[in-house]
Amino acid sequence: MSEALTRETRDLRDVANAEYAQFLKGAMVGFNAAFTAIRAANDPDSAGLNLLCASEELERQLKAFSGKMRATLFSEMQSTGQFQVEGNGVVAELRAGATRGAVTDAKVLQAAMPELFVPQPDKVDAACLTKMLRAGMTVPGAELTTGAPTLAIRRI
Repeated sequence: MSEALTRETRDLRDVANAEYAQFLKGAMVGFNAAFTAIRAANDPDSAGLNLLCASEELERQLKAFSGKMRATLFSEMQSTGQFQVEGNGVVAELRAGATRGAVTDAKVLQAAMPELFVPQPDKVDAACLTKMLRAGMTVPGAELTTGAPTLAIRRI
């Protein structure tokens, strides 16, 4: 195994181990405990809420972990000069950035080539419209409606 690949693996392992110990392990333990509790619960609603909260925390931690691992892999591949790494049925590749036009001075550009500027369609000020309707005003072409019920979860 090359020295570059050994260093990459060690660095990625360090990040994975640190993230697991600091964030993921607690979230996984909490999720497993909540999952075990719902199986034996007399009140599945409360246990279900606890499981939902635990799964959302685990999801949040896993998303952060994925981002950290992605950034670390990207950095390591750049530093070692690897353009492709294969895993179990997946491939990570370094790709060149997309080429696109960037505006450096909008006023100069608009003066030189006004055809590049597309007019924006009108947009309704929904907050103002809602305030008017709630105040009892009649607004032709609009009405006050109530959306579908949602579930709000807050910490107590």
